[in-house]
Amino acid sequence: MRGWQLVLGVAILIGSPVVELRSAVAQESLWKRFTSQRGGFSVVMPGTPKERKENGLTLFELIRDDESVRYSVGYLDLPVAPGTDKRLQNEVYEGVRKGAAKDQGELVSFRTIQLNRFPGREMNFKLPDEMVAKWRIYLVNRRAYFVNVTTTKDNQEQGLSTSINVFLNSFRLVGRR
Repeated sequence: MRGWQLVLGVAILIGSPVVELRSAVAQESLWKRFTSQRGGFSVVMPGTPKERKENGLTLFELIRDDESVRYSVGYLDLPVAPGTDKRLQNEVYEGVRKGAAKDQGELVSFRTIQLNRFPGREMNFKLPDEMVAKWRIYLVNRRAYFVNVTTTKDNQEQGLSTSINVFLNSFRLVGRR
């Protein structure tokens, strides 16, 4: 199963480059629910994300340079469903951590979470140039979902903390699971 770590590490590395963002400027935005029927999810975002695909990873991202923030939701179909196998679940989470480490990201904290009955993990990373990222990974049958925000440390602690939580907490599964 070491192949999982390599596939996830590469996918995460490609899907989440450290984004150069400008200084934070408070700006009012129009938040709306974005739904991907094909992806099987919906999330509230401050605009319409752009879709891209690389190495099996489908990524929807919205970069707001004027606020120094990047909102992203991605999914990757796994070779097998981790189910309740903690070892397989941890391989997925470790793939995310290794992918971030390749971008010089340092895991600061993590906690176990759940979405409906599906297992997940929330991870906080410290990135170069005073950037931080907050990730939520959910394992839903044979699909891994990655919901994350990358911004400045100041934004995360002050100005955008509410927006970050609205985005992360709004993630929902749609369709049959």
